[in-house]
Amino acid sequence: MRPLRIPALLLPLAAAFMHVDASAAGSCTVTSVAFTGVTYNNTALTGTGTVNYTCTRTSNGTDGSPITLRLNAGPGSFYAGNSRNAGNGGNRVAYSLATTAAWGDGLTAGLGNGHTISVAFQGGQSTTSSGSFAFTFSMAGSLNPLSGLVYTDTVAITGTCTTAKFTPCTVIGSSIPISITVPTSCSVSTPPGTLNLGYTSFQTTSGVGNVSFAAQCSNGGPYRMSVTPTSGTVLGVNYNLKLGTTAGSATDISSSTTYNLTGNGSPVTYYINATAAQGQSGTCATGSCLASSPPHTLNVEY
Repeated sequence: MRPLRIPALLLPLAAAFMHVDASAAGSCTVTSVAFTGVTYNNTALTGTGTVNYTCTRTSNGTDGSPITLRLNAGPGSFYAGNSRNAGNGGNRVAYSLATTAAWGDGLTAGLGNGHTISVAFQGGQSTTSSGSFAFTFSMAGSLNPLSGLVYTDTVAITGTCTTAKFTPCTVIGSSIPISITVPTSCSVSTPPGTLNLGYTSFQTTSGVGNVSFAAQCSNGGPYRMSVTPTSGTVLGVNYNLKLGTTAGSATDISSSTTYNLTGNGSPVTYYINATAAQGQSGTCATGSCLASSPPHTLNVEY
């Protein structure tokens, strides 16, 4: 039997082409961020910054109006314990950001959600729209960070956008530079009162007296204290003054040459101790006398 041969059937093939619209999609760009660094003196503070943005659409017919823009503030470089932190080496200080509410990315615990804006376009022919919004930077009081440092952080601004007609939309973000200066400072939080030094002519023991005061210096801040002059004479009785950590302390912590003390951010009680050597006659001509010495100055240097 001979094999049956069927001739090949030739079909003409027509090339098929797909039309792709290559027109640009909607987009939004954070064009600039304005924020000035702050100085923190251990009291609560707030500062204000501004985010500027521009959105672009292809056309009213393609993308429509408005574009919904959501901008997120990331956790920064030192996020920990549900809090933003600025850092210097291993040292940290906490801060927060807010717009109409706490400003974050909606994902990182404790930081809040992104900030949403409805970006409207004016008329059918407008293809760009620009605007801005403010954010608040804040720090609580009494954080007591190590002083004499500048703490920094960088917060990334990212986001999403949606056109009215759900065409593609992209966001180009930016960042917020955070700079917190913590200076060293000292104050006499409780000034000394009157130092009373009782003395009896020719007494056989030294006369003593003291008065307390409180100095408050920034955490880690070096400082020194002294009294000038360190001696005086009242009613013929010579006396000397020393600074101490306790009443009547024999150890003199006064210094005018080295910063021998370190602050901890809280008031610390110190004493001005006075002594008058025994055996002085004095110049009181009556049963008792009362007189004031020339003024002495308490110096706190940092």
